[in-house]
This record gives sequence, C-alpha cells and structure tokens, in this order.
Amino acid sequence: MILRIVVVFAAALFLIGVIVGLIKPKWVLFWAKNPDRLTAAMVVSAIAMLLFMAGWTGIAKLTLKPKEPQQRHEEDRRSRDEQNMLQLNR
Repeated sequence: MILRIVVVFAAALFLIGVIVGLIKPKWVLFWAKNPDRLTAAMVVSAIAMLLFMAGWTGIAKLTLKPKEPQQRHEEDRRSRDEQNMLQLNR
C-alpha cells in the first residue's frame, strides 16, 4: 500500500514539478543563482523518475512470487547442436 502511494506521489510530483519548474524555476532550484527552466524540469523529472522506478520495483518484489525451478527432462539434455537445429516440420 505504501509503495503504491510512492508511485502516485512520483507521478503527481512529476506533473506539478514540471509545471512549476517551467513557470517559476527559482522555486525548484532555490540553491541556484540563475536557474533556467530546462534544468528545473530535468531535476524534477529525475527525482520523480527515481521515485517511480523505486516504487514499482518494490511493488514487483513484494507481489511477484519467484518461479519454481523447472525440472529438466531427459529430452531437454541434448547437445547444443541438436538444440539449435531448426524444426521446420512442425
């Protein structure tokens, strides 16, 4: 639940931050003496992208179950040449 909030927050931060950064770049880059609009938009985009990716990675790690190791059958233990042969007669 918390990770979904992080993802929604990242999307909202991106939208609001880019609009504010394009209109008032000094608000976003308060530490810079002469901020420009492109830098403000890039900083907001980078921060929002990191939050978005971290949120979705956390959601995937918590919700997806690891796959069971597949048992190999005797027919799968062929040589590399046999595995690479095209089977066009299917």
